[in-house]
Amino acid sequence: TMAAIAASSVSIAPARVGAARQSRSRARAAVVVKASADERQVEATTSRRELAVKGFAALAAVAAVRPEPAHALFGFGGDKETQYAEQTAGVIAQVRFTLELPADSDEKAAAIEKTRKLTNDWVARYRRDKGITGRPSYGNVYSALNAVSGHYNNFGTKYPLPQKRKDRVLQEFETAEIALSRGR
Repeated sequence: TMAAIAASSVSIAPARVGAARQSRSRARAAVVVKASADERQVEATTSRRELAVKGFAALAAVAAVRPEPAHALFGFGGDKETQYAEQTAGVIAQVRFTLELPADSDEKAAAIEKTRKLTNDWVARYRRDKGITGRPSYGNVYSALNAVSGHYNNFGTKYPLPQKRKDRVLQEFETAEIALSRGR
């Protein structure tokens, strides 16, 4: 074992400390360790540096060939462009439905809550995606959703959207739908 090899290759001998310290009342004994060169030597097979370089190379190789998650197996995931177009069309349809409801409708409060939830989910999903935020359809839909959400946050659900604001929101939705149909 390593302990036996280390113990057999080292001899311990008492010695006196230098002349400067001998002037003290007691001389102290020191231990001198001598290693004999003819005994077996243990070699390290890998240095720390080599281990670090090999570990880094392995991590880099794994990171370079990391596959994308396969979500399309059971109908999850799919094409990002298709998802964006479908979800954006769904949000537009929900907001239009909410805006077309009469003010005295029993469904108005539930429709507004659903619109808020869809709006927040849509914005949270696509706000940080650089491939989506530069699209004209995203800008138009975001602007329209911001106008509708701002109105309901400031004035509540009882006060209807003013006609001028409603017309502008519907115009932005039409422009966004045209852009979506062109893949933009």
